[in-house]
Amino acid sequence: MKNSFMYNGKPTVFAFTHVFKDDVASVLYCLRHNAHVLAANRDGISKTFDGVGINLNGVFWVDRSDKTSRAESLEKFKAVLHHGGDVLIAPEAVWNLSPNLIVQKFWWGLLDAAESTNANIVPIAIDLVNDNYCVSIGKLFDYAQYSNKGEAISALRDVIATMAWELIEMKSQNKRSKITEESWVNFCQSELARVPYMDMVTEECFLYRPKGEIYLGELLADMHGIEYKSMAADYGQYKRVQSLIENWTKPVRFI
Repeated sequence: MKNSFMYNGKPTVFAFTHVFKDDVASVLYCLRHNAHVLAANRDGISKTFDGVGINLNGVFWVDRSDKTSRAESLEKFKAVLHHGGDVLIAPEAVWNLSPNLIVQKFWWGLLDAAESTNANIVPIAIDLVNDNYCVSIGKLFDYAQYSNKGEAISALRDVIATMAWELIEMKSQNKRSKITEESWVNFCQSELARVPYMDMVTEECFLYRPKGEIYLGELLADMHGIEYKSMAADYGQYKRVQSLIENWTKPVRFI
């Protein structure tokens, strides 16, 4: 564990990367400090053993598919900060099983909450190596220095991605050149099998997407009447879409 954070008496939003189901317990253990958690109540997780543990800690359960539930949870989030409490949140909103993105794009709710309550934001990166958690707690993130929220959330993501990369460099036992697509898919499947309530197809519906953004794979899949799915969600379907992309991007030879 690496901890660069020094308390300054202000309420704090701890923003962490989401790599496995035990992230919250591991971060709280490293902080040695209680913080309310914003968590998705996917498939009744609140009634599982893991859910009971989070309930005892203090939690705001949110239905990510319900706009009202999301808005209400954000107001509760702000209320805790207004009263001097601390909050733990995964701004990616989903478990990141992307083979290429160190962290997914961030939702902006934590920035709204911090700005409206004059709270700290503290970045936290997590890596999981052979079932052992590696946690890096960063310095206070000064969001006030940025001219708009877009710049601030992008800068926060860069900071956390850098911290996550440093953990990978320090702790990883594998070389990327030796990790094949198949080995990555096998890893994802083995991790998902350990969490029966996790459904990656559903999870990926809650990734942050700027309005109007569309991936080439999605466009080509729709043109061919098939469903676009990620590598972690359905490898066979992913390969089918990748072949469409490869054919689409092949150079055209004029005779």
